Amino acid sequence: MLLNKYSNQIITLENQTIVKIHYPVIVYPKTIQSLSLDKSFKITGKLLGIKGQYLILDSGVFNIRKFSGYCIKFSG
Repeated sequence: MLLNKYSNQIITLENQTIVKIHYPVIVYPKTIQSLSLDKSFKITGKLLGIKGQYLILDSGVFNIRKFSGYCIKFSG
């Protein structure tokens, strides 16, 4: 079982506050192009909005949940 195997690596975050992010979508894309880190090592674009698990960029849509195990760096 995973809990037994990795019990020494589990950390509990206590007394954490939930942060609500409100980032309205400026423009919805006319056509949706999915961006993938498996196809391109670097993804660039201007952030137009956030909808659920998706970052809407001017270059396409990036599904954050799909790449949850990846190490990602954002810069502005």
